[in-house]
Amino acid sequence: MSIKISNGVNLKKIIGLPVYTESGNYLGQVADLKIDSETGQVENYFIKSHNFLKNLFQGYLIISSKQVLSISKEKIVVRDAFKKIKGLEPSPIR
Repeated sequence: MSIKISNGVNLKKIIGLPVYTESGNYLGQVADLKIDSETGQVENYFIKSHNFLKNLFQGYLIISSKQVLSISKEKIVVRDAFKKIKGLEPSPIR
């Protein structure tokens, strides 16, 4: 699978971009990248999370390049971690 990258986006401009899930939830901003020294490809994106997630995760969220759906000048979109299955309701705790 290849990432859809809009024209005019380079690695230097990725730092600071806001990151959203495909369902529109804001995760934070790109703080750093891990680049494979042999291929020059981005392996991981380090996301500085907003306040809610900061309380859950100390440090950064780490997003694998395999989770990234698109990158534009305005934002990065990543896969949702959980998907809702139509017609499936959670069962009550017994």
